[in-house]
Amino acid sequence: MNKNIRNLAIVGISVVVLGGVAAALLMTQPKGGDSFSESSTSTIELVSKNSSDITSMKVVNQKGSYTILPSVKKKTASSGTSSGASSAASEEITFYVKELGNIPANTSAVSQVVQNGYSLVATKNLGTVSNLDDFGLKNPKATVEITFKDGSTYNYKIGNVTATDSSAYYMCGQNSNNVYTVSIDSGLLEGKEYFVTKEILSINNPSGENDFTKIALSGKNYDQPLLLGKSGSDLVLTSPVSAKTDADKLSAIKTALTSMTADSVEALNPNAEVLKRYGLDKPLVVADYTVNKQSYQLKIGAKKDTGYWVMLEKVPVIYFVKDESVSALLNASAFSLRSKNLVAPEVSEVKSLTVSGNGAQYTFTVARKKDETKSTEDKAQYTYSVTGNDGKTLDYSKNYTNYFKIVTSLQILEPANGNPTGIPAAKLEFAYFNRSGTDTVAFYKSGDRRYTAVVNGSVYGLVTDGDLQKVLDSAKTLQNGGAIS
Repeated sequence: MNKNIRNLAIVGISVVVLGGVAAALLMTQPKGGDSFSESSTSTIELVSKNSSDITSMKVVNQKGSYTILPSVKKKTASSGTSSGASSAASEEITFYVKELGNIPANTSAVSQVVQNGYSLVATKNLGTVSNLDDFGLKNPKATVEITFKDGSTYNYKIGNVTATDSSAYYMCGQNSNNVYTVSIDSGLLEGKEYFVTKEILSINNPSGENDFTKIALSGKNYDQPLLLGKSGSDLVLTSPVSAKTDADKLSAIKTALTSMTADSVEALNPNAEVLKRYGLDKPLVVADYTVNKQSYQLKIGAKKDTGYWVMLEKVPVIYFVKDESVSALLNASAFSLRSKNLVAPEVSEVKSLTVSGNGAQYTFTVARKKDETKSTEDKAQYTYSVTGNDGKTLDYSKNYTNYFKIVTSLQILEPANGNPTGIPAAKLEFAYFNRSGTDTVAFYKSGDRRYTAVVNGSVYGLVTDGDLQKVLDSAKTLQNGGAIS
């Protein structure tokens, strides 16, 4: 054969073979395969488009189905020039899950899943297989249908985890037996609940500390509702008792009501039957509160293992939260929330302190004189002195102030049952420089080594005999000129 003719024949055969390979590759692509290409890094681009090309992405899997849609927001950007300014319109595209409606979503999770719609890369092409069931593709874990603006579609199936890489899955086109291995976002295998944000509460005041004006706690956990209202700059208990609050306990409640993250999302748009199943028809706790001029309601339902079911008003989602997220609310009581101090004024505010008990009465009278050298136009400074019974001069700066600390550190130990009767065994009475009236604390014997403390006619709780006797004994020591430490 002529040498030139032989070479031409070989070239012709090569063209036929290469053409056959190309045709085979095209025939095995998923629908929408015009996006197929192989990169220099041995990965195969099954689809390569932009997020702006997507009009919908529908996912059906073993946990349900959902549809991701784009939301386009027009943005106008201005640019200045020497002759003036011009405006150019641009688009900001975000994605949302149609089935969630107005339920708060984790936008980052949605964005990550939708990437598998417009940019999908295979790490291996296994070619045409005879049995899709061997790869979990006959009854796939998920099917994905993407529609693009140009009218084209890209549909594929996700099968089993690959035999050699637990982070990769087998994949094929909707009507193809050509199998690839791909890495996908885990959201493709989840239900719509996966996209609900787990951040239940994240309340912050840009001007500073969160400003609570009301907290009302009710529900099965409480014999009677606990009400807290604003008094000056602080929240105080207003019902069932009137008292200052324990700073640490109140802080824990405020934290629970402004910052809470769920461990998981359990149910969406629950009906009455579902609410009952999770104990949210008759909650353990209902917290109605106002912070930063916005009102909220949080419900805590039944307990499960190490946590509780909760719901936030106007958000139709049942969340599961760990114990520590809600323990401050579940354990709150009138006694735990109140300050355990009986009366705790500043020593400089008190004009006289009368202590009665153990058959004796001591009145400590304080005199003050303005210190002209230390006073300013905005604030007066004083020097202080104190006398006891019969005008006896006592040490103010050390002994009296130390005794005053003993008096004001007296705290209730536990709640009291009922109102005491009879004559008090001891009494403290405070009078003030800058306001009229007095504060009176009366102590009534209540069983073994306990006294019921009554402040201005309101029962506060029980104090121990030892603590009360320290106040009475130290009053005698102070009157006699002894040292108080």
